[in-house]
Amino acid sequence: FTLRLTRTLPLLSIHHAKFPLPRHQLLGQRRCLSSRKASDDVESAELYVPELKELAQMLETSLKGNFKTVEASVVDCPDLTKWGVAAPGLGGNVRILDVGGVPNVNDPAYHDICFDIPTLADQSELKDAYVFGASAAYHGVVGKNAELMPTEHLDTSCRCTRYAKVTDDGGHTCELYNSDKIGLLANLMACEGKPGKVIKVHVKERVGEENFVTCMRKGLASELGKKFSDVKSDNKVTPHIGLGGVFKVKEGMVKGHVMPGFKNTVMVDGPEVEEWLNFYDMGPDLTCLSVFLSGDPLISDSRPNGAL
Repeated sequence: FTLRLTRTLPLLSIHHAKFPLPRHQLLGQRRCLSSRKASDDVESAELYVPELKELAQMLETSLKGNFKTVEASVVDCPDLTKWGVAAPGLGGNVRILDVGGVPNVNDPAYHDICFDIPTLADQSELKDAYVFGASAAYHGVVGKNAELMPTEHLDTSCRCTRYAKVTDDGGHTCELYNSDKIGLLANLMACEGKPGKVIKVHVKERVGEENFVTCMRKGLASELGKKFSDVKSDNKVTPHIGLGGVFKVKEGMVKGHVMPGFKNTVMVDGPEVEEWLNFYDMGPDLTCLSVFLSGDPLISDSRPNGAL
């Protein structure tokens, strides 16, 4: 279940893939200086929803070549409020919300775009949702471009959201964020925040090139490509999985980036963006929020990536 909001370009009409899979919808609304209807900014797609046991095996296979120790199993969700987030669980009417995009960051023409979490939840037909994930902070709230880690339960009015920004001396700080407005891109999950069965993934000692999340995303895409090879050969939209979760960095350090202030010129993806980002050693004792899709469920294998 995904919500896709892009920049000021009109979106394609709503698509529904023709697979014998559980049906999901992708709904959303952009908050910007525009008179267009919300439906102009919405696309929908179906996602593949495997059994948790199957998904756990797919994740374990995806991670084994990149980490020395890998364990993935189906367990009861622990009380995640003890990890500093706004709801105890990850269950109940799950949706994946894909909002805005990197082009908004790269082009000054779109730097003032913002969204708000209640509107996103309402447009995803779950108005009292628990919403969490990774986003840009709205510069109108913190005074500059920054990273955002949204975790807000609308039903209980609980917000534990934090933002990270680059400080004037080149360092970085992480502080509470007291607004439901988010910046110009986000990967979010919306659900009821209920306890239930989840997949516990434990990895230790990275031995490959990929980071934890990228390794899972690429691995799932590979596993799905094998599973649905007949679909790919027919130039149809390959089924994709949406995944959201919370993980802890318990030991060691990780290298994380924090977006600095906006550039006044258009950036091109690649070395220019990498040079613009600020990277820092972080950890241990980090709580991380991650939401991703194994691939774009709206683009067939015969269409180029980035067609929107």
